[in-house]
Amino acid sequence: MMNALTRPLCALVWALPLASALAADDRAGIEARYQADRRACLEQVDADSRRACLRDAGAVRQESLRGLRDAGVDEAQRQRNAIARCAVHKGALDRAMCERMALGEGVSSGSVEGGGVLRQLEVEIDPEPARDPR
Repeated sequence: MMNALTRPLCALVWALPLASALAADDRAGIEARYQADRRACLEQVDADSRRACLRDAGAVRQESLRGLRDAGVDEAQRQRNAIARCAVHKGALDRAMCERMALGEGVSSGSVEGGGVLRQLEVEIDPEPARDPR
């Protein structure tokens, strides 16, 4: 006869093997993603960029293994998130420049570990026409 305490315990015993199977699949996916990220990092020409990229790939892997990173977020969603962060800029020009940098235009330097990533995008802007003093 099962009482109120035994039922949840039985459900837990049956669920544990399923959780282990899912964890093994997740682990394989995390490892495959890490290897792909690592290969992409090794293509970096600059040694500092390569080192930072490898460090970041390792950090993503560790976060994923700990369950701190959502594996369901794809690159398209990351780009939408990056562009959404540009909404803080009220000026149309500032927001447009932010969105272009979020999509990868320009030059990046630094690292999060080193205190921050600086992004730079140089554009030529036509000056506003001179106003008639009349």
